[in-house]
Amino acid sequence: MFALRPVRLAYRRPLRAFLVCGAILVATAALLVGGLLAYFEYHLRVARREVDLGHNAVATRHLWSCRWVRPEQREVLLLASRVARRSGSWSESELLLDRYWERYGDDEALVLERLLDRATRGDVDSAAPHLLSRIEQGGPEANLAREALITGLVYRFRWAEAVGLLDSWLSQAPDTTTALLLRGKLQEQRRQTSEALLTYRRMLELDPAHDEARLRLATLLLILRQGGEAATHLGYLRQTLPDNPIIHTQWAQALALQGRTAEARAALDDCLRAHPDQPAALTERGRFALTDGDDRAAEEYFSHALRLDPGNLATRNLHLMVLVRSGKTAEADKERVRIATLEADGERIDKLISGPLQNTPNDPAVHHEIGMIALRAGQPIEALRWFQSSLQVGPNYLPTHQILATYYHETGNPVLAAKHRAISQRLSAPKGP
Repeated sequence: MFALRPVRLAYRRPLRAFLVCGAILVATAALLVGGLLAYFEYHLRVARREVDLGHNAVATRHLWSCRWVRPEQREVLLLASRVARRSGSWSESELLLDRYWERYGDDEALVLERLLDRATRGDVDSAAPHLLSRIEQGGPEANLAREALITGLVYRFRWAEAVGLLDSWLSQAPDTTTALLLRGKLQEQRRQTSEALLTYRRMLELDPAHDEARLRLATLLLILRQGGEAATHLGYLRQTLPDNPIIHTQWAQALALQGRTAEARAALDDCLRAHPDQPAALTERGRFALTDGDDRAAEEYFSHALRLDPGNLATRNLHLMVLVRSGKTAEADKERVRIATLEADGERIDKLISGPLQNTPNDPAVHHEIGMIALRAGQPIEALRWFQSSLQVGPNYLPTHQILATYYHETGNPVLAAKHRAISQRLSAPKGP
């Protein structure tokens, strides 16, 4: 009887029932909208803080929550672009900025982000005057400008300039984790392993939740074969970044260094089930197959890894070992040639970095040669970055336009292939009297 009472009320007084239902619907909608806005504001506030701290993985999760509610919101697009840029996803960063421009036009915030983007990609000479001006003005934009300039200088191996900016920044704010992270990356690039270890340890004292610093520290510890300490950091990272295959691969390496072989095998198998195309995990699994005397399985693992990462010298040496053990002389001879080429290219890269890139950083021929070495090593993304860098410092450098015309033709991009072919023809055309 009680359940039927609203029905009788609606039948007797339909207008009142209609108004009551309408009020309930409005209140429900208001609560829903208010809840969504509160949800959005919470995640945006946290994302803003995490981006400032350099916690890119955590910031990404909160930004995705923001984009679920308001995908085109102004600050969300800018913060997402900033995280993508820091993570090396330059195409995604540019796409997000283009979406911002389509919706909001060329405002001051977009101008700054585009400047930061250019500097990060290595176009430091054109972006530097504007960003140095922002640094002199101070304020929150100053550190963004410093970060972008130093990142671009490190990417271009312009060490002296990067050191100057870093020293100036850290003299003013010695506990700035963003600056310390950049110093650690520069130290790694210069193969100053002990100094980089100290830098990353200091970062974790200041900010134990900085996952990138912890992962870089763990990677260096594995290189030094300090499996116990590396495992401590990787155990933490397995909880905070459970979907990162590099962490699971390194976890297995740390276990193996401690003699925990069975656990290491199981960890690698779990990693490969979730990420079957992870080159480092395939290589490590191949090592275990070699130890077991299962040369056929080892060769399959190494071959798969090399299809994904053809420039990995360590994997190629292991592949050569198993080919020799299997009596595959012809294939082993071909592998020796590839290894010799990679070793020669590595030595040449070292010479280019320590010499011409320090003394004549704006020589397009140097950037072009590094791009060609990366292309031979099967690293097209890295090669394209250096070819683009070559054209930034020498827009009319003919060999780079020629190789890009060929590359884009072979990879199915006729528009860019035609563009660089036309420039090549113009540059190589005979000059008039």
